[in-house]
Amino acid sequence: MLAYSKTYEDFCGDINGGVIVSQIQSALQRDFSESEQKAFRVSLSSVKNALANVVIPSKAQVGLELTVPLTSKRIDFIIAGEDDHQQKNVVIVELKQWEKVKHTDMSDIVLLGTEERVHPSWQAFSYGTTITNFNEYVEENPVNIYSCCFLHDYKTEYTDEIRNEVYSEGLAKAPAFLSNEWVNFAKFISGKICKESQVDLLYEISNGRIKPSKFLVDSLTDSLNGNNKIELIDQQRVAFSNIKQELKKAFATNTRKVIIVKGGAGTGKSLIALHLLGELHRQGKTAFYVAKSSYIKESYYKMLSRDIPDYKIFRTLFRGSGDFRKDSFNMDKQFDCLIVDEAHRLTEKTKVSFMFYGNNQIQEIIHASKVSVFFIDETQQIDIKDFGTVANIREAAKAEGAEVIEDDKYVLKSQFRCNGSEEYINWVESTLYNKPIEPMTQLMDYEIRLFDNLVEMQDAIRQKNEECEHPCRMLSGDVFPWISMDDKSQIDINIGDFHAQWNKSKAFAVDPKSIDEVGCIHTSQGMEFEYVGLIVGDDLLYRNGHIITDYTKHPKGSGEFKRPHQKYPNPDDYEIIDRIIRNTYKVLFTRGQKGLYLYVMDEELRNYLRVEIEKVESGQRRLLEYMKKAKRSYDEDSKA
Repeated sequence: MLAYSKTYEDFCGDINGGVIVSQIQSALQRDFSESEQKAFRVSLSSVKNALANVVIPSKAQVGLELTVPLTSKRIDFIIAGEDDHQQKNVVIVELKQWEKVKHTDMSDIVLLGTEERVHPSWQAFSYGTTITNFNEYVEENPVNIYSCCFLHDYKTEYTDEIRNEVYSEGLAKAPAFLSNEWVNFAKFISGKICKESQVDLLYEISNGRIKPSKFLVDSLTDSLNGNNKIELIDQQRVAFSNIKQELKKAFATNTRKVIIVKGGAGTGKSLIALHLLGELHRQGKTAFYVAKSSYIKESYYKMLSRDIPDYKIFRTLFRGSGDFRKDSFNMDKQFDCLIVDEAHRLTEKTKVSFMFYGNNQIQEIIHASKVSVFFIDETQQIDIKDFGTVANIREAAKAEGAEVIEDDKYVLKSQFRCNGSEEYINWVESTLYNKPIEPMTQLMDYEIRLFDNLVEMQDAIRQKNEECEHPCRMLSGDVFPWISMDDKSQIDINIGDFHAQWNKSKAFAVDPKSIDEVGCIHTSQGMEFEYVGLIVGDDLLYRNGHIITDYTKHPKGSGEFKRPHQKYPNPDDYEIIDRIIRNTYKVLFTRGQKGLYLYVMDEELRNYLRVEIEKVESGQRRLLEYMKKAKRSYDEDSKA
């Protein structure tokens, strides 16, 4: 979505007329605070005044508040046109009203007061590379994306801080222009934008199809080989750089540390974990990616065997969370770093067959490493035996005499799943947890479809799987017994004319044969697909105006609600079990990067969701019509 798109001439007129803020507010359909309004007026006026020093084509295209693909981030200012060689160019500008910063020892982090922030050069560069990597129009057409930042109020006596040599790489990628460099900033723009483009570049980019995200398994090869095509953005970069700093200190002083990184679904925890694994591997450190789920590891193995010739070397970098028990691990040996993804899935003891071994998986991991990094989201706990909580990590660290690193630097908030649509994530959480559903104020760019016929939904997912670059899959709530596990001829799921088995392979996420199967929470947690067809089982119901749960619909042999050595769920755990079912569906609802197709077994819930989805679609139609009107108005103004 592009909140504002006009010619450079009209942009200057709107600044002079004092209407720029109201137009942006109207486009985003929300009111700004006084400080936000002032920030817009000051920064955008500074851009206009700076560009007055050079010749900018009157019909060059100016855009404000462009959404970065797959994220909820927005670009402050963007201008498009052509250079003297008829090359189509787009320049991204990150605007800052900062007056001073202090440099850090991290190549991409500055101190703004006492707060660590991403250096604006890196911020602008990451936005540009995200557009380059994920916008189909930019990929298929000769368009150059340039980035820079403009700190129009920056005090010159602090130049050495913002331009410290530690930031040389970022400054080379996206130059920073300060308060005494308005003319240089203008010349940078005018060197790229010498004439108007015959193509409405900003419209094409803002409406261009978003290419499928480079799913986590696809980013694995790049991370291990040091060619990260997916740049970490904002909070991800702050967390990553601070983790590297803590690792450097720990290795130098031989001290034991535990780092806790918190973030909800889709905030980039696994991406940071893979970047970190690649970084440490290239440094020659003994570092391993640790996860409880064998499904995640098998998917990575499958990807490695396809894309890396000597993948067996890399395969050893992935370990199970139960690999560090006293009875299976040489306690005299200590690894440099253990990177624990999906830490909320760790268990207290390690289950092998029907037996439980060890004492405490968290403490065993901490004991085995100089530094252990735990990526955690407590709202994704889906089994009553899930022991991975922040409190339990702190307690285990204390028992091992390890320093705990845990503060706001390591809290991820912006989500990058489901096309970066925070609107959709909010809708899912409100729906599943019976919270008030807020009206949507932004175009969601996410497809939700409700099916009455399960066969039709399966056909639609198969069709998407053929059309899409990355896998699409069928998933389900865990309400069907896995009878085909012992007898491959048996069918696990029979609903009307729909017949299917649970997944056969642990590499379900990347195995092409899995398109004919149905995956569960254990198969899909931590994974991404382009589209998901989800069977909502009859363990999720709608009664008397609320969504409720019924754990008795799960197969009797299911263990997710039973504590170790218990034959039946404990009545005192029913509140926890209710939360587990809701958490499970929250994960399943957010596995699709571009869309979710639903088949709902409970009729009352199906009817309720039909109404709620129609409300979403109605609101989206109104927003889309508003955008079309804005586009028509822009075209008419351009012709005039």
